[in-house]
Amino acid sequence: MRPEHLSLQLIAWIYLVNGTPIAQKGGLGVLDISDTNDLSVRQRFEEVIRLDCASQRRKALKRKTDGDARIYIPTCSPKNSLLYDKVQCYEVSAYCWCVDELSGEPKIGSSTSRGKPKCEETAVTTIAPKRVRRNNRCKEKKRTRFLRRLVSTIKSEMIMNGVNATKVSRDSAIRWKFNQLNINHNNVLERREWKPFKSVLLEWKNVRQCSRNLFKTCDMDRDRKLTFEEWRKCIVQEINRVPAKRPDQLNPFLYILRPE
Repeated sequence: MRPEHLSLQLIAWIYLVNGTPIAQKGGLGVLDISDTNDLSVRQRFEEVIRLDCASQRRKALKRKTDGDARIYIPTCSPKNSLLYDKVQCYEVSAYCWCVDELSGEPKIGSSTSRGKPKCEETAVTTIAPKRVRRNNRCKEKKRTRFLRRLVSTIKSEMIMNGVNATKVSRDSAIRWKFNQLNINHNNVLERREWKPFKSVLLEWKNVRQCSRNLFKTCDMDRDRKLTFEEWRKCIVQEINRVPAKRPDQLNPFLYILRPE
C-alpha cells in the first residue's frame, strides 16, 4: 500500500498497543474508512497507523536522546519504513531475533547470541503438523508451565513497547493484556475479542491443547465472557500452586531469548 493512501485506507490487521493482533481478515487486507464521519473511529485507526516501524523507531530514538540508554530501538525495512526489518537486535543484550514484518512481534525460538538468525529460512520452512494425541492434555504441570510462559511473554511485550521494566509485574501484565484485548472497553472479554489472541497462542509448540481451551477453562460461570477477575484468578491461582524453582524462570524475555 502506498503511504499516500493511508489516510483513506488502513491496514485491516489491527493492533492496539504492542503489536498483538485484534482483527484479521485474510491476512493483509484493506479497511476503507473514507466514508465515516465518526471522529472516534478515525482517531482509533490513526493510532493504529502510528504503530508502524518508522513511528515506533522515532519514539524510541527520542527516548534514547532523553536519557534512556537501554531502550530497544527497532530497525525498519530498507524497502518500506512502515514495515519492520525481519531481523531485530538489542544492543544491550547482544541478542538478535526474527520478527513479523507487519507487527514487529518476535518469533518464538528464533533468537540467538551468535550472530543474526536466518529469518528467511525460518519463514519458508514448513513442518507437517503432528497429530494431537489423546493423552496430550493440558493438565497439572503442563498447564502451569503454559500459564507462566503466557505471563512472561506479556511482560516482554510490555517492556519492548516502552514500559519501564521496574513497573512490570505479574499483576500489571495481566491487567495490561486484559485492557488491550477488551476492544469495546466494557470490562469483559468476549469470544470475538479473544479469537485473534487465541490464534497467536495456537502457534506455540507443544501446548495447543492449553491454548485452545484457555478461554473456556477461565470462564468460571460459563457465560461465554471473561471478567478481569476470572482472567486473573485463572492465571494466578494456577501459577501459585507451583512456584518458580529458579530466578531465570521469571525472566520476561525467557521465551524470546531462548529457543523452544
